[in-house]
Amino acid sequence: MITQLLEYQNIDAKLREIETEISQSEERKKAVAAQNFLKSVNDNLALLEKRAEELVGKYNESISLYKRLNEEISEYGDVEEYDDVEQLNYIKKKSQGLLEEINNLSNGIEQISKEMTVVLKEFSQLKTKTKEAKSQYSEFVPKYNALKASKEDEMKKIKAELAKIEKDVPKEDMELYKAKRKDKIFPVLYAVQVFGKKPHCSRCGTEFPMASFDSLKKGSLVECDSCHRLVYYKGE
Repeated sequence: MITQLLEYQNIDAKLREIETEISQSEERKKAVAAQNFLKSVNDNLALLEKRAEELVGKYNESISLYKRLNEEISEYGDVEEYDDVEQLNYIKKKSQGLLEEINNLSNGIEQISKEMTVVLKEFSQLKTKTKEAKSQYSEFVPKYNALKASKEDEMKKIKAELAKIEKDVPKEDMELYKAKRKDKIFPVLYAVQVFGKKPHCSRCGTEFPMASFDSLKKGSLVECDSCHRLVYYKGE
């Protein structure tokens, strides 16, 4: 039983090598990076549009208030025209307050303008990057598909060999193996090693209880609690 499963793993290693070559290829990395960027574009664009709307609203409100304050202060005219000292002091105080408001408002408008410039710059950059991502996606998706197609015959051949061997492996053991493979654990199978009469996982060195060792000796596969590989007994 274990001989067939080990043979299965050896051939499966060839399949995994091809799968890794494809998944780690520059073609796939470029295609996936472009795809992920394009998926996020709408969200990023929506955030920029929302920020732009908020800034425009603040800008319009500030400009409107700025104009009103300037009109209000102009109504007081030349303070020297007022003969009444009390009235003169009131007008001066009121004008000074309006001037401070206008000055603060002017600074606020300047800050809003700067923020709007930043948003416009980010929007322009996003537009440029989106164009580049579309171009990259169009270029590398066909290359990625071509790479997969070039490996298809070889992969089919290997899968056919695996299917043939699988017939001689107990269903339960095969299911355990495939579950580990799906979890990206590879190699899946490791032999138990005995040090000072104590069984250990040859992958990570974790010691097994003797009850597990007895199961191994009877031909069962035992999962290592540490590295989660399937451990087998290869005999004395």
